[in-house]
Amino acid sequence: MTEQYRISYRKPGPVAQVVSFIVGIVALGVAAFLGIFILAALVGLIVIASVVFAIRLWWIKRKIDQAVRDGKSPGDVLHAEYVVIEKQESDSPER
Repeated sequence: MTEQYRISYRKPGPVAQVVSFIVGIVALGVAAFLGIFILAALVGLIVIASVVFAIRLWWIKRKIDQAVRDGKSPGDVLHAEYVVIEKQESDSPER
């Protein structure tokens, strides 16, 4: 025995259509406003991070330039005098 199911669909009335249209427009407006707000916040954060990064790079470059002017070694570079005790012969031709 086969049973058949019938799905009935009733078209909503004109009042329900108008109300759903208004609710849809309001929801779309709220979503657009929130999207613009979130996008503006992200762009602001990116700008702030870029400025902080640029200031940090400028500060490091300034310190290195100052150390070079003062004759100091920037970073982990070590300047020292040395004496060659024994020279090792290499197989490659000298230039």
